[in-house]
Amino acid sequence: MSDSPLARIRATGRLWNSLLVVLDAAVVLIATIAAYQARFEGAVPPLFARWVIPLAAVSTVVFIALFALFGLYRLVLRYVGLDTLLRLAATVTIGSALLLTGVLLMPLEQQTRPVPLGVLFIQALLVLLGASGARIAARVFLLLRATRASERRRVLIVGAGSAGSLLLREIANRPDLELVVVGFLDDDPSLLGRTIAGVRVVGTTAELAAHVHDLAVAEVMVALPSAPSQTVRRVLNAAADASVQTSIMPPLVIAKGSVSLRDLRSVEVEDLLGREPTVIDIDSIAETITGRVIAVTGAAGSIGSELCHQILALSPKRLILIEIDETRLYELWMELEATSPGIATMAICDIRDTTKLDTVIGSSAPHLLLHAAAYKHVPLMELEPAEAVRTNVCGTRNVLDACQTHRVERFVLISTDKAVEPANMMGLTKALAERVMLDVARTSHTGVMAVRFGNVLASRGSVVPIFAEQLRHGGPLTVTHPEVTRYFMTIPEAARLVLQAQALGTPGDIFVLEMGEPVRIVDLARKMIALAGVPADIKFVGLRPGEKLHEDLTTSLEHLTPTTCEKVLRVDRVALSEPGFAALVTRLCTAAETGDVAAMNAVLADLAPEFAPALNAQ
Repeated sequence: MSDSPLARIRATGRLWNSLLVVLDAAVVLIATIAAYQARFEGAVPPLFARWVIPLAAVSTVVFIALFALFGLYRLVLRYVGLDTLLRLAATVTIGSALLLTGVLLMPLEQQTRPVPLGVLFIQALLVLLGASGARIAARVFLLLRATRASERRRVLIVGAGSAGSLLLREIANRPDLELVVVGFLDDDPSLLGRTIAGVRVVGTTAELAAHVHDLAVAEVMVALPSAPSQTVRRVLNAAADASVQTSIMPPLVIAKGSVSLRDLRSVEVEDLLGREPTVIDIDSIAETITGRVIAVTGAAGSIGSELCHQILALSPKRLILIEIDETRLYELWMELEATSPGIATMAICDIRDTTKLDTVIGSSAPHLLLHAAAYKHVPLMELEPAEAVRTNVCGTRNVLDACQTHRVERFVLISTDKAVEPANMMGLTKALAERVMLDVARTSHTGVMAVRFGNVLASRGSVVPIFAEQLRHGGPLTVTHPEVTRYFMTIPEAARLVLQAQALGTPGDIFVLEMGEPVRIVDLARKMIALAGVPADIKFVGLRPGEKLHEDLTTSLEHLTPTTCEKVLRVDRVALSEPGFAALVTRLCTAAETGDVAAMNAVLADLAPEFAPALNAQ
C-alpha cells in the first residue's frame, strides 16, 4: 500500500509542507534584511543595524507559529488558490500587528524607536509575497509533475461540453489516478481547434479511431450525458472497434452540477447492441393484465422473471409463478414481494407432471398464461433428445391441455428463431411446440398464440455471460466459427414486446419480434475484450452439434405482415393440414417417457421428414 500512487502523493504533500517551514523561515529572514535595506536605502545606521538579527529571529517565531495555527502547513498544495492567499494575508497582518505592538512597548533609544515602523510595513509586504510565492510554486511543481504524459494513462474525452470540462477538472485534481487527458472530441464545429484548460479539441467523433492511434490513447471517456442514444451507441461501437477501454457517463449526471470519476460506468454489451425504445400501447396491454390473474411458467428464467417484473408493474390481481427451480423461484418471489407484497404466489411445478400442473392451473384459475418454460441449451439437448421432447413438446401440450380444461382465456408460447427450419433437437422440439399450439387453435376456446424471437442478451447460458466469465479468467474467448451470426435483443425489450404481442393476438397467431441486424459473434467477442480493457485471445472451436451458422426468423413458407406495433410482426403462414398430428404427438411423448429413442426418432421422422437425416445420424 505504501507504494500506491495515493500514498506517494500524500508523502510528497507532507514533504512539501515540511519544506515550507524552512522556506518561510528563510523568507522572513530575507524579508527582514531587505526591509532594513529598503528603509535606509542600503545604508543602515549602527543604532538600527544591531536590531536586524533579533527582529528576524522574533519575526520568524511569530510568523511560523501563526502559519501553523492557521493551518497553512496542512494544505493540499495542488489545491492552493485565492482562499489560501487570503488566509495567508490575514495571518501576516496579525503577525505584523503583534510585532508592531511589541515594538511600541520597547523603550526608546536616543529618543527614537529601535525598530522603525516603516521596516515592519515593508517586512510584512515582503513576507506575504514570499510565502505566497512559495505556495504557488509548490502547486505549479506538483501539477506539472502530476501531468507528465509519459508516466500517465492517456485519456481521450468524447464531449467538450459542460460534462467533459468538469470531467477534465476532476482528472486534473486527482493525480493519484495517474491519468492525463490528451484531447477532446466533439461534433460541434465551433469547438474544433479550441482548448479547454489547455487541452485541445482535436477532432470529431467520426475520427475517434484515428486519434486513439495517433495520441496513443489508453482509455476513452464518453461524456455525452444528454446526447441521443444512437449517437452514444455509434461512439461506443467506434471505441470498441478501436480496441480501447471505454467508460461512459450516464444520462442526467450533469444535472447535479458536478462530475466525479465515480459517475462513470463501464460500457455494457447492451450499450452497443441496444435499440431505440419501442413505443408500445400500454393501455391495450393493461387491459389483459390489470386486475386479472396471470400465470408464468418458467417464471424464474431470464425471460420469465423479466415478464413477471413487468406484469407486476401493471397491477394484476395475482401473479402465479410456476417454476421447477426452487432456489431461483424463491429468490424471484422475494424480489417481487419487496415491491408488491401479497400479489405473487409460488408454485413448484414440473410442466411434465400433468397431475400437479392440472392442480396449479385449476386452483389459480388464470386469465392469461405465458409459457416460458423450456429447455433451450442446443448442445445439451443434442445429448438428451428425449428430455427436449418431454419438456418442449409434451410439456407444452400439457400446459395447453390444462388451459383448455380450466378455460384459461389466453395462452402465449414463447418460441425461438431456432424453430425455423431447425438444425438441432432444441429447435425441432420448439417447432413442434408451435405446431401443437396451432393444432389446439383450431378447436380450443382458449386464445392461443406464439411469439418467436432470437437470442436475448445476458440471458442464462447465452454467449454474453459466457464471454464475461472467460474474460474474468483472462481468456481465451471461445467462438465456434468466424462467420457465425446471431440476432440479439435485450431482456426488457423482449419481455415488453411479448406482452404487446399477446395483447394484439388472435387465436393461432404467431408473432415475430423485429430483431434488427444479425451480429457476428466474433465481432461481439472483440468488442467485449476492448471494453474490458484486458488482453485476451479469441479461439475458434468449431460449430457445436446441431448449431447453424446463421438463424432465420421465418421459413420459406412464411412471410411477415405489420401490426400496430412497429417491432411486432405477424407471421402470414401457409395453412398446413395435419391429419393425425395429435396422435403422432401422443406416440412421441410415450416414446420419450419410456426412453425408447428409436421409436421417438421414428415418430419425429414422420412429423418432420426434412429432419430425418439428422435423426438417422444420431
